[in-house]
Amino acid sequence: MSSIFQRQQIANLITISRLGFLPLLFLAGILQQPVAFVGLFAIQAFLDAVDGLVARRLQIESDLGRRLDTVIDLAIWLPSIVIFVWLVWDEFTDVFSAYPHLFIIPTITVTLMYLTAYHYLHTFAAIHLYSGKLTAALIILLMLTMLLNRFYPVLGYLTACAGVMYHLEAITIYAIQKDQTDENVTSLWQMLRRQ
Repeated sequence: MSSIFQRQQIANLITISRLGFLPLLFLAGILQQPVAFVGLFAIQAFLDAVDGLVARRLQIESDLGRRLDTVIDLAIWLPSIVIFVWLVWDEFTDVFSAYPHLFIIPTITVTLMYLTAYHYLHTFAAIHLYSGKLTAALIILLMLTMLLNRFYPVLGYLTACAGVMYHLEAITIYAIQKDQTDENVTSLWQMLRRQ
């Protein structure tokens, strides 16, 4: 019985372990260590991908796991973006003044995604789609280039487009399935094939 319980909780333990990165991310910010910050952020993002993969492979997906993942994503991503912008403030202000739409449009669509999820599910949620994982990987790549004071507009546009696509894909899934949204779906295409 004990081994069954442990097996059921493996993915949740990986998810919860990501919270341990939060104080380290704050510390890297306080100590003005942007390279350490991006490294830690990348590791926790990798664990975010691993927990879902483990849950699917072991067939131990659960509502608790999905809720934990969303709450921890919000708890880590929101302060991390703020800390990172603070760490690269000079570079960020130059990039933002030249390309404000690369930041404003994804911010609007992510807000709409969370509001749509709240409207249909009565809770803040972020469905975990492949397009979301791609967006996270591109954001980390964008962080690395900004650390080197080398902003590549093509990468910026690619990241913004991937983010907007992810948000619109999630909004569409919530709108089609309403309160019956299946958090196990990994893409709009997969959901449409199931119907």
